[in-house]
Amino acid sequence: MSNRSAEGYGAAVEWPSFAPDRAWLLAALVAGKTLDAVSTVTVLHLRDDVFESVWLTRKLMQEFGMVGGSLITLLLAVVGVALLAESGLLVERLLPDSWVPDGYPAAFRTTTYLAAGAWYGFLGVHNFLLLF
Repeated sequence: MSNRSAEGYGAAVEWPSFAPDRAWLLAALVAGKTLDAVSTVTVLHLRDDVFESVWLTRKLMQEFGMVGGSLITLLLAVVGVALLAESGLLVERLLPDSWVPDGYPAAFRTTTYLAAGAWYGFLGVHNFLLLF
């Protein structure tokens, strides 16, 4: 029999954090939203029978041009998702410790950034498929 743990059963060992850091999460979000923005501009430029379905993006494109409106939309989307993703810290600070699971802010942040980046990436691929 081996006693590899010198800490014993009562010692509190922290679980390793597998959450990526904010820079990688932000890069995934920006990559997905950039694919969406580029595909939107490309498809709208190449096809006359397709229109932008999001009201805000359509208005921004009318006001600032196709590329400028898409860039503003990209900025608004990234800031909005980042605020939502970081709101997990606010939840942790406002609620009692017993109500918030350990690691909640990191898990919520990771899920929010990656889900939004994947969604925007999916929309970008969908937009490019309109060309075929």
